[in-house]
Amino acid sequence: MKLLDENILIQRTLNGDVQSFEEIVKRYNMMVYTLAYRVLKNREEADELAQDVFIKIYSSLKSFNMKSKLSTWIYRITYNTSINKFKSQKRRIVTTEIDRYAEFNAAVIPDAHNNVAEIEKQKIVNDSILKLPETDRIIITLYYYEELSIKEISEITELSVQNIKIKLYRSRQKLFKDLNNRIN
Repeated sequence: MKLLDENILIQRTLNGDVQSFEEIVKRYNMMVYTLAYRVLKNREEADELAQDVFIKIYSSLKSFNMKSKLSTWIYRITYNTSINKFKSQKRRIVTTEIDRYAEFNAAVIPDAHNNVAEIEKQKIVNDSILKLPETDRIIITLYYYEELSIKEISEITELSVQNIKIKLYRSRQKLFKDLNNRIN
């Protein structure tokens, strides 16, 4: 996605073109949902929060300065909204879910055993990520799942680049230890 494309979509949205905003939602919906889910640990709440985030984005799009990437701005709104909701709940929801669950028919798929093993691996990794502290979960998600740079993560979380690097390093160690304990 080119910056020019984003600028055109933004300008068209500001001019009242609803389809342009729908395109922004399509491009960033999964990203918003994933980050919200990593914070809230609940699919329904993440879904609801994603809708709230897009309402905020639509209503404050005119304040976007276009100096940063649209994705960074959207991540920042999602991050703040998710953290605020999480803090307002003052409780931790212990729900374990898989990021994406692919249903399949064992009779149709020739290698069903490998698919079951892959789903189980995803579940184990997801469970381990959910055990991490809130900020670490978010950083791992942004870095590995959304493939953002450390600088972009720093802008979103307002943590220093050095702090992001340290948290990534420590999170990887915790994940390795947890995953290693599950295997042995």
